[in-house]
Amino acid sequence: MTTTEAGDIRNVAIIGHKGAGKTSLAEAMLYVAKATARLGKVDDRSSVLDDAAEEKEHGCSFEASVAHLAWGGKKINLVDTPGEGSFLAETRLALAAVDAAILVVSGKDGVQPITERVFGWVKEAKLPCMIVVTKIDAENARPDEVVAEVRARLKAPLAVMEERVDEGLAYRGVVAVRTKKAWLDKPEAPSAAAGAPVPADVAGRVEAARGKLVDDVAGSDDVLTEKYLTEGDLTQEELDQGLRAAVQRGALLPVYYASGVRPSGVAALLDGIVELVPPPTEHPAWGGVAPSGKPGAAPQPAERPASADAPAAAFVFKTSIDPHAGRTSFARVLSGALRPDATLLNASTGNAERLGKIHHVVGKDHKQVDEARAGDIVALHKLKTTLSGHTLSDDKHPFLLSAPELPPALFSRGVRFDAKGGEDKVGNALYRLTEEDPGLSVHQDPATRELVVSGLGALHLEITVERIRRRIGVDCRLGPPHIAYKETITRKATNVEGKHKKQTGGHGQFGVCYIDMEPLPRGGGFVFEDAVVGGAVPRQFIPSVEKGIVKAMSKGFLAGFPMVDVKVRLFDGKYHDVDSSDAAFQMAGSKAFKAAAAQCAPVLLEPIVRLSVTVPSATMGDVIGDINSRRGRIVGTDSVDDQTIVNAFVPLAEVLEYESKLKSMTQGKGTFTMQVEHLEICPPAVQEKVIKESGFKAEADED
Repeated sequence: MTTTEAGDIRNVAIIGHKGAGKTSLAEAMLYVAKATARLGKVDDRSSVLDDAAEEKEHGCSFEASVAHLAWGGKKINLVDTPGEGSFLAETRLALAAVDAAILVVSGKDGVQPITERVFGWVKEAKLPCMIVVTKIDAENARPDEVVAEVRARLKAPLAVMEERVDEGLAYRGVVAVRTKKAWLDKPEAPSAAAGAPVPADVAGRVEAARGKLVDDVAGSDDVLTEKYLTEGDLTQEELDQGLRAAVQRGALLPVYYASGVRPSGVAALLDGIVELVPPPTEHPAWGGVAPSGKPGAAPQPAERPASADAPAAAFVFKTSIDPHAGRTSFARVLSGALRPDATLLNASTGNAERLGKIHHVVGKDHKQVDEARAGDIVALHKLKTTLSGHTLSDDKHPFLLSAPELPPALFSRGVRFDAKGGEDKVGNALYRLTEEDPGLSVHQDPATRELVVSGLGALHLEITVERIRRRIGVDCRLGPPHIAYKETITRKATNVEGKHKKQTGGHGQFGVCYIDMEPLPRGGGFVFEDAVVGGAVPRQFIPSVEKGIVKAMSKGFLAGFPMVDVKVRLFDGKYHDVDSSDAAFQMAGSKAFKAAAAQCAPVLLEPIVRLSVTVPSATMGDVIGDINSRRGRIVGTDSVDDQTIVNAFVPLAEVLEYESKLKSMTQGKGTFTMQVEHLEICPPAVQEKVIKESGFKAEADED
């Protein structure tokens, strides 16, 4: 397959709230552009992009899907992303790999919490963005209201690109204002994608809409404003160039109407992508660091131009592991060129990685390429250690892209199973899934030896268990939730002795240290101060004391949770020329920490989430009352039309099962997002309950 020049590529991510019609729109784009032979549909499980068993069963995207199509002499790489809050880690990474976003908003449901969240990421990344209002042919569609809602809620400068002819069940189609092409009265298909002349009965409306578009474009640029005020219009070339420039710098967001199921509005959208989305050659230099090969040396800030002439670098934004085909890594080529069998440096881990074959992908259809140049998105096969979020680069010119921060794991639950030998099978399968899913993590609880899986939401973990059952045939289930409590101290203790003395045959063990311990501000972590003078503790054993303290902190003091925000000052000690050792001073440090912790009024810290709840205004009182009953603290409310957004800080332990409660209070109309914001000291009653339920018993240090 031939290599496409970077100037002829357009990379876009399709984003939005779940159920807005993202995948249906992407399927329609592939079909109209002849990239697929038939129109894939989510409802009848024939979708090319949602091809995982769990996605077909639930009718929802749980992972990003990559495809490409040809339109207007250009190659368009599409990344269809999840809109379910539990799977947004893949969406976050996909936005780091593209040059523009298509924000899909349902013409029935309007702006929803995930709409606002992902659009916030678009603004943060300074990506050009297009708005597509979908489901305009659905009963009860309200596209004009939705556009007004987008303008108000997202505070976005919009430019409507089409004149829509009717809506809902009477919907006929769209006319592109800029190109004056019409697609009316029948579904769009590959054979009828070029459009027709504007019918006389809508010509007046199209001219009026063009006048509004010219006004919007002229207002985005001082030179165009002056020309518009002087001559009263813009030429087609001025309109196109001004619109393209305004979209690229975020001064305007073009608005399109579409139906993915019909399909309709798809050809005009594809025209817009080709004309308005900047090619990779116009992407600013990629920001990151240049890792140093010298041990202990800090990486230096670096930039990598988005050019095929620069050293090779690629950002892996998605990983898929198939039991038969093995691992497939989807990567944006940032610079240079990738070739099969080349060896690159994984700048994220420092390991060498040999590339296998390189493919362009549409669903299950893979086409091999001999080279992938800067700007393209490709599938790399058989990478051994590279995960989503990692950067591959030329080992002689290492470069690590500054990847976006992923949403934190909110929910943790124990994984239970009855099958004999199931622990190893389930554990291996879970660890394998974490290589595919950047929002998932798994560990073994050191106290209970239980497998604990953590994700972005309850649905995330339920789908994970479904995948385990399907892949390895072991019936497993989720146990009670685990909350990531921490421990800390609230008072200072001084002159605390840690002594380890043990005499056996031959050499004994001897180490004594004296420490002061005090709390740090929240988020302070751990600080170890070496204040030893006069050789009271030999230099080689001071790190041993610190190591013993760190190990003891990781096991906690009250309930087995790691201790944080502590400063320890080692100022004195004793040693023996023969019997002192690294192990002896580690034990001394551990004993000193435990003795000091007992004097420092230790407490539990619980994670507090920032909760944003969008509900019908009529139910606001019930929702606020419920949040208050969950030890929540309301920090503000906003009203948008008949909806109220309630913002609050709430302990994570109180909202683990919040979804079902909110649905019952709002008749299924309420939605929420949350993310861990900070840690706070538990109230005494809560602390006592958590300690009791933990069953924690401090391990006795050896004597």
